[in-house]
Amino acid sequence: MAPISYRGVKNRIAYDRGELLSNVVTPQNVADRLAERYTGPIGELNKWVDGVRAATGESVPYFDPWAASGGAKVLMLLQDPSGAADGESGFISLHNNDQTAHNVYKLCLETSLRYADYVPWNVIPWWVANPAKGRRSLGAEARRARRYLEEVVELLPGDLAAVIVMGKTQTWPAWKAAVGPNHRRFHGAEVVFTAHPGPLSINQPDKETGRRNRDHLVEVFAHVASMVR
Repeated sequence: MAPISYRGVKNRIAYDRGELLSNVVTPQNVADRLAERYTGPIGELNKWVDGVRAATGESVPYFDPWAASGGAKVLMLLQDPSGAADGESGFISLHNNDQTAHNVYKLCLETSLRYADYVPWNVIPWWVANPAKGRRSLGAEARRARRYLEEVVELLPGDLAAVIVMGKTQTWPAWKAAVGPNHRRFHGAEVVFTAHPGPLSINQPDKETGRRNRDHLVEVFAHVASMVR
């Protein structure tokens, strides 16, 4: 048997399971997922995405129709879409072809946080650093995005129990600009702050506590998984 080729693959778990979303590596997967975008529990959210695109002129990726099949009990937030989401797949997904998605997948498997229970998304639903839009302030874009974050929570299928805000230097400031500095609950859900799961952060120690970021991520994912089992 010929060895598996991982050329161009950054999310090996998704690739091995036949789930990878990449117009470069697995274009048929992307086409199939696009055909499903208006179906199931996530369908209404993707119709909402179309409306936001039309209203703002921004490139907003779709929600993954494979997420939250059991109801959106958890909202998992990063700052804004990655290149893999904005261009390579068109989705915010655990199955995107980037190292951050791969790391989140590993954390979910370790802690039994099921993709059926959560939705990955961003505080700001469009790419802030889009060169076509000129130089933009993160704070101003986060404040602009507040209404859309509120709308997402209202449209989520199921009862939201927790919001995970991941990224101390990136996502936390965006969250605070959008929501306010003292929000430990959002629309009744517990808000939990943790490190960014990206490759530049996950194995680094927190500068304040000295604790490895990955250890805190595992703790938070396990806590949230226990809430929604």
